Amino acid sequence: MKKKKVVGIIGGLGPASTIDYYKEIIREYKKHSNDYPEIIIYSLNMVEIMDYLALSDYDSLIKKIAEAINQMKKAGADFVAISSNTPHVVFNEIRKSSNLPLISIIESNVNETRKNGFTKVLLIGTSFTMKADFYRNGFANANIGCVVPNDYEKEAIHNIIFPNLENGIVIPEDKEKLIKIIEKINCREKIDAVILACTELPLMIQKDNLKIPTVNTTKVHINEIVNKLLSK
Repeated sequence: MKKKKVVGIIGGLGPASTIDYYKEIIREYKKHSNDYPEIIIYSLNMVEIMDYLALSDYDSLIKKIAEAINQMKKAGADFVAISSNTPHVVFNEIRKSSNLPLISIIESNVNETRKNGFTKVLLIGTSFTMKADFYRNGFANANIGCVVPNDYEKEAIHNIIFPNLENGIVIPEDKEKLIKIIEKINCREKIDAVILACTELPLMIQKDNLKIPTVNTTKVHINEIVNKLLSK
């Protein structure tokens, strides 16, 4: 029997979205197979990772993720995905030193956005993701305009994500507040779609909550992972 491909998921960032990755990879895989996928999860300490990001200690972040990749290779993983947007700030550096292929959530979602014909999008996520340029550079390379919230809106969105949403807790008042922020930015910027660039945001925002389309970065990334698992 031919050996099945095994995916290694770097999770814990946060735990709620890691659970979603596990469940949704299985669900999507089962649409195409009577079998089950083989998944290895390495759950990192979210507090430690967020401390590295807050201090811009990217060397320690790269080292920590590289250690996780090495451990998953030893456990039998054939390729790896990080189940969070924010750590992709160092994705290119990690890819250069990785001894396993990596599936980028950025590349997956830039391709999905281009495929849908969107030409100007709003990026929302953690403050680290909104302030960094890794998503904006990816969209710019695909000739897609990418706007981000102003400083006040960035802080408000980050505080909606942390700590409650990051722990899988959806506060109705926070959801209403976030929708109003998105609508205000849309009136100002005339965007085509919203990029939900935090893997917990789909827990709060569903596609029928807004008048404009959303790109669920978690779902897009998971589809790419499943395609890789099923490929010959």
